[in-house]
Amino acid sequence: MSQILFTQPDWQLFTNINTLPQQAGVSRHLLPKLVAKELTDNALDTGAKVEIFHENDGMFQDTIIIRDYGAGFPGTNAEIANLFSINRPLTSSKRFRLPLRGALGNGLRVVVATVYCTGGSLFVATRGRRLQLLPQDDGSTAFQELGTFEEEGTEIKVVLPDNFFGEGILDWANLSLEMNRGETFSEQTNPFWYDSDSFYNLLLATPDEVQIADFLVFFEKISPAKAKKIASDLQKKSSFSPLNRIAREEADLLLESLRLQSKPIKAQKLGAVGELESFPAYHKTYSTLALKTTKGKFDAEIPLVIEAYAASDGRGQGQFFVNKTPITGDVDVSYYEKRISLYGCGLSRNIEVAKIPENPSFWVNIITPYMPIVSNGKEPDLLALEDSVTEAIRKVASQLKKHGDPERNPFLFEQDKAPSQKKIVIEHLDTAIDKASGKGQYRYSLRQLYYVMRPLVMENTGKELKYANFNTIITDFEYESGQDLRGVYRDERGTLLHPHTHYETKLGTKNIEQYQRPIFNFNKILYSEKEGFFEILKDARFCEKYDCALLTSKGFASRAARDVIDLLAETEEELYFFCIHDADLSGTLIYQALQGATKARPGRKVHIYNLGLEPWEGLEMGLEVESLEKRSTKNPAQYVMDYDTDLTQNKPFHYLGYERWADWQEWLKSFRIELNAMDTPTFIHWLDDKFSAYPVGKVVPHETYLQQEAENSLESSLKQQIKEEILRNLNIEKLISEKFEGIFPALKAQLEDLPLEENLRKQLQDSPTHSWQQSFLEILGELMRNWEGK
Repeated sequence: MSQILFTQPDWQLFTNINTLPQQAGVSRHLLPKLVAKELTDNALDTGAKVEIFHENDGMFQDTIIIRDYGAGFPGTNAEIANLFSINRPLTSSKRFRLPLRGALGNGLRVVVATVYCTGGSLFVATRGRRLQLLPQDDGSTAFQELGTFEEEGTEIKVVLPDNFFGEGILDWANLSLEMNRGETFSEQTNPFWYDSDSFYNLLLATPDEVQIADFLVFFEKISPAKAKKIASDLQKKSSFSPLNRIAREEADLLLESLRLQSKPIKAQKLGAVGELESFPAYHKTYSTLALKTTKGKFDAEIPLVIEAYAASDGRGQGQFFVNKTPITGDVDVSYYEKRISLYGCGLSRNIEVAKIPENPSFWVNIITPYMPIVSNGKEPDLLALEDSVTEAIRKVASQLKKHGDPERNPFLFEQDKAPSQKKIVIEHLDTAIDKASGKGQYRYSLRQLYYVMRPLVMENTGKELKYANFNTIITDFEYESGQDLRGVYRDERGTLLHPHTHYETKLGTKNIEQYQRPIFNFNKILYSEKEGFFEILKDARFCEKYDCALLTSKGFASRAARDVIDLLAETEEELYFFCIHDADLSGTLIYQALQGATKARPGRKVHIYNLGLEPWEGLEMGLEVESLEKRSTKNPAQYVMDYDTDLTQNKPFHYLGYERWADWQEWLKSFRIELNAMDTPTFIHWLDDKFSAYPVGKVVPHETYLQQEAENSLESSLKQQIKEEILRNLNIEKLISEKFEGIFPALKAQLEDLPLEENLRKQLQDSPTHSWQQSFLEILGELMRNWEGK
C-alpha cells in the first residue's frame, strides 16, 4: 500500500494549544502576554490614546481590555469578523516598510487562536456597536451583535481561563506603553528600503483591485498627479499586468522609477524614544543595514536608530525593543568582572568595559523600517546588527562610571537598602485586593486594604506603614494607571440634590456607579462645601428658580464630588457648574481641585465657574473678617496656581491698596471671610446677583422631545378616561363584590389550616437574607397559586 501524503493548511496549527506556540513564537504560558502586547501595539500604531486593563473575577478568569480613542475599525460586522479569523491569509496594512510595531499581520490570528484553543471569549466594540466574535472549527469567525457602543475609538476585550498561564499578563503591553514617547516618523515608505526580492513580494501581495497609481502614492514624494504620470510612462514601456501578477523585470522597472523620484532617508528622521527617567545613562547612535537581493538588480539600505539605556539598579535586567515594543525573543545581557555578555536572537559577544556596579540593567531600542525575523512570533535576527548594538552598549556602559558614586546618585544604590514601602505596596497590591475582597466576591474599603497591606510592608521593610502614606501611594498608582482600584468602595462623602423632586443621592462609590442624570431636570449645578446651605436654598426655592442641582461634600472637594462632575459631564444635555467657597486659602484650592487635574483624575471636561466669595467682595460688603494664626507657607503661589478670577464676574480685585493678586495672597495668609458671615437674605441676594451674570435660562427640552412627551401624556390621559368610563358602565364594583363573596370564604378556610408561623420560620431558614415580610408574602403567593391551579 502506498503512503498517504497529507496536506495541512498552516492555519490549522493555530487551532491546537500544543502547536499554537510554534506559530506564535512564544511558549504556551506566555500566550496571554503576547495577546495583550499584540493588541496594544496595534492600538498604539493608530496614534491615538491607548489604555490597557487586566481584571481577574476571582472565578478563574482573566480579562484583558485594550482601549484606544482613534477612528475605530472600518467595515461591516462580517468584515471585522473576517479580520479576526484564523484561516485568512496573512493580512496587514503594514506590509509597507515603516518604523511601526508590527509587520506580518499574524498578531490578530494569535489573539483569536488563543481564545479558540482555551475556550475564552472575544468582544470588539467600535463605531457604534458591540460585537462578540465567535471563532469556529473551520478557522472562520462568526459574530453576534450585542448592543450599542456610544464612545469613540475601539475597545477589545479578551477573556481567558487563568489556569493555562503564568503571571504578569500586561508586562509586555506596559513596556510598549512606557516606550510610546519621543519623536515618531511621520512620512511615507521609501523605495530605497526595498531590495528587488522584497519589492516583488510586496507587489504579489497587493489586492486585485489596486491600480498602479493607487499603489504608488504610498511612497515618499509621490503625489497623485505624479503617480498617474509614472504609471502612464511605464505602461508605454511594458504591458504591466495587475500588480499581483507582475513579472520580476517589470517590478524592477517600477522600483527604479520610484527611486528616481526620491532619495534615501537618513536614520535621524526615523524618530526615537529619547531619554528615560529610570535610566541615567543613555546613548543614541545611527547606522544602516545593507540587504542584498538574490534576484533582480536592486539592493536595499535600511536606516537604523539604536538607543541604549543603562542603570545601576541591581536588577540585572536586559530588554530589547524594536520600534518601541519589546521583542518576544530572549536576549541575555549580563555583567561580570568588567565584561558584558550579550547572547540571544543571533547575538553572541563579550564586551570589555570599565568596572561598573554589579547587576546593571540594559535596555536597547532599535528604530527601523525593516527588521529581519526568524519566526512568525517576530523574534528578530540581530546578527546583522551585532556590531552596532555592541558599540551602543559599550558606550552606554561607560557612562555608568560617572553615575557609580553613591554620593552623587544615591538612588541608584537602593538595592543595598531595604525596598521602599511604595514598591512593596505596588508589588503586593493584587494579592492584598484578593484577600480584602474575597477574590472579588465583595467590595472593600481603602482602610480594609491598608490593614491587609500593613503586615506585608512591615515584614519586607521593617517599618510601619502609615495610613497617610498608603493613601498617597494608592492615589499615585490610580493616577498612573488611569483607573480606580478594582472593587474599591469609598465612603459617602456628600450629597447631590435634584431640583423640583428634591431627590437626594449620597456621594459614595456605589451610588456614583449607579447614578443616572434625570432627563431635562436641571441645566446648572452649584457646588458648596457647606451642607447647611442646602436647607436655606431649598426653603428659598432657589433650585427651582434656576433649575439648579446642589452638590456638596464633606471635607475638601472630595473625590466623590469630582466623580459626579465627571459623570454629569458625559451627558448630552447642556450643563453649567458653579462653585462657591469661603474667602480663604482653602477656598481657592477647592475651586482648583474641582476644575483642574489632580493625581487621581485628569482635568475636568467641563469648566467650573468660580462665583467666590472673594476677599475684596467680603470687605466691600462689610462682612466680619477673621484673623489667622501665622503659619509657615513655603510657596504661597501653590494656593492660587491656576486660580482664574477673570471667570468669576466679580469686581476687579484692586481694593484698599491691593493692586495685584499676589497682594491678596499675602492677605489670605493672615485673614479669612466665611460665607456664613452673610445672613440668609444677604446670601440669597448675593447668589442671585452671581447667577444673573450668566445668561442661562430655564430647562426647556427640544421640540422632538416635547412632541413625544405630549403624545405620551395625551395617550395616557385618554386611555385612563376610557378605562374609567368602561368600568362605570360595567358596574365593576358590584361584579368584584359578587366574585369576592364566592371565593374568599373557601380561601380563608385554607388559610386557617395553614401554620403560618411554622412556615415562616422554615422560609426564613431557607432564605436567611429575607425579611419576615418578604417571606410572608411568598407564603401567601404560594397559597394563591395553589388555589388558582385547582
